[in-house]
Amino acid sequence: MSFEELLEQVGGFGPFQLRNVALLALPRVLLPLHFLLPIFLDAVPAHRCALPGAPANFSHQDAWLEAYIPREPDGTLSSCLRFAYPQALPNTTLGEERQSRGELEDEPATVPCSQGWEYDHSEFSSTTATESQWDLVCEQKGLNRAASTFFFAGVLVGAVAFGYLSDRELILHDPFAGLGGGVCCWWPTWVPESARWLLTQGHVKEAHRYLLHCARLNGRPVCEDSLSQEAVSKVAAEERVVRRPSYLDLFRTPRLRHISLCCVVVWFGVNFSYYGLSLDVSGLGLNVYQTQLLFGAVELPFKLLVYLSVRHAGRRLTQAGTLLGTALALGTRLLVSSDMKSWSTVLAVMGKGFSEAAFTTVYLFTSELYPTVLRQTGMGLTALVGRLGGSLAPLAALLDGVWLSLPKLVYGGIALLAAGTALLLPETRQAQLPETIQDVERKSAPTSLQEEEMPMKQVQN
Repeated sequence: MSFEELLEQVGGFGPFQLRNVALLALPRVLLPLHFLLPIFLDAVPAHRCALPGAPANFSHQDAWLEAYIPREPDGTLSSCLRFAYPQALPNTTLGEERQSRGELEDEPATVPCSQGWEYDHSEFSSTTATESQWDLVCEQKGLNRAASTFFFAGVLVGAVAFGYLSDRELILHDPFAGLGGGVCCWWPTWVPESARWLLTQGHVKEAHRYLLHCARLNGRPVCEDSLSQEAVSKVAAEERVVRRPSYLDLFRTPRLRHISLCCVVVWFGVNFSYYGLSLDVSGLGLNVYQTQLLFGAVELPFKLLVYLSVRHAGRRLTQAGTLLGTALALGTRLLVSSDMKSWSTVLAVMGKGFSEAAFTTVYLFTSELYPTVLRQTGMGLTALVGRLGGSLAPLAALLDGVWLSLPKLVYGGIALLAAGTALLLPETRQAQLPETIQDVERKSAPTSLQEEEMPMKQVQN
């Protein structure tokens, strides 16, 4: 008896599995809040050099700032520079300093802010950038961007480390229970261990108990002979003789190697462009809260679009199309002038929608490309590379120091590369999922989409 046959006896995918899916899904609602925290924690409000001797009468504050702060080409006051000497202005009195040699030069000398910065606190009272002991702006802005990178790097390391620990039966809730930390760990206790994992680890009694519990919740009467502990022990013996897959298995055979390399590029592009769009909320004419409201609202209709598209257009075209839409939205924003903020906002929201659709599609598409024996391994590798893309996305924003539009060009270019790579993958719509590596290698390179979609066994969309 195989494990799949054992699952059929206890009701297959029934109320027991639905309950577990719900328990596992609810905590994931909190994950986006953490992943988007850098937008608020690392926000950089408007700022300028702190100046000594601010006038008591602020009726002439604008003129006073003109004397000390140069203007950027777009007409705004500089955020990172001040005049080396106060500049004389018509109809203003700035004291004897205005007679300095600075006003006699054709191009007044400017210097970096030496006495700190003054920040606009109308939107944020405090962020990592505005803390007086840090002042992560101007020359130090790279450190502020790096904070987001460190966060995503931590996610990457945590995913690898805790995935390994969970697979090695290392329980981490007990030390906290004695210290009052048990409250933090109540949720996982509601979710049972995987019966298959228990069998592979030799925990037959515990697996048997969970299977009986599953059958009861699914309303499936189970014969004691068919689901006896001896029968479960035989399944456990079969499961344990199967060789544990490794990441190297993803690259041992030609077709599987092709799939893995393409998926790595697609996952990197999806994550890189998604977080690049999500973390860049500047130049839209809206505050950060309004922007996030729009970005969140657009996700639902685009998820519905994915649901329809993967059923009718297929996984491959949906993946490539959503990435292409992301790239086009980013590219078109480069052509919109800074005065057309409404159009820039529309394009940013459309780009966010397409990138969210690409993110949704890549999970489904990748899981159907890998055989059952390597599915979790393949998903683990591609998700790992995806986290790497998310980690590098904040750093790409520093390219605006070279050219203001270069970050958007990079985000769009990577999305376009991923879209082209997605077209190199085989279509999986209406095809039986491969079970073994041989199933993947047996399918020769198709000469047309129609030949490629001829399945070994037809299944539902």
